[in-house]
Amino acid sequence: MPPRRSSATRVGAALSRLAPALARWIERTLAAHDPPLTVVQLQTLRAIDGGRGLGADIARAAGITQAAVSQVVGALERAGLVVRGERDPEDRRRQALALTPDGRAALASAETLVAGRLEALIGDLPGPELDALDRSLSRVADAIAGVPPPRPPAPPRRPGPARKRP
Repeated sequence: MPPRRSSATRVGAALSRLAPALARWIERTLAAHDPPLTVVQLQTLRAIDGGRGLGADIARAAGITQAAVSQVVGALERAGLVVRGERDPEDRRRQALALTPDGRAALASAETLVAGRLEALIGDLPGPELDALDRSLSRVADAIAGVPPPRPPAPPRRPGPARKRP
């Protein structure tokens, strides 16, 4: 008989199976949105709307590198969803970002679309289960939000030529 896994282990395993499928599902849902968005773009719009418009904040919220932030913000700016403001006089690398009216509308409609489609999938769960799921997922989201994702592993070292000993 296999050893019994703890509830936390089982839930962790279930979340690790669910997260990629859910991300793909949301990505496809957002691709049908007008304007089409990616999950990273949606997370970026959320971060900017929440007053977290610095590169590091956006990178953390969207799960991307700081180097990728400028590309994502540039695409949102070209789409008319984001506008760049004045540079910080004390740190010229920092520049305020804000949603345009179209950006606020796109964020609201994308969130409504995704939430509505997810509601249709889980809406038949009993009320107490939905309430427990809501509380649990909120706690998981809060826990994840406070922890940066693990760094990717270093690339494997390539063996150099064999050195001859004198």
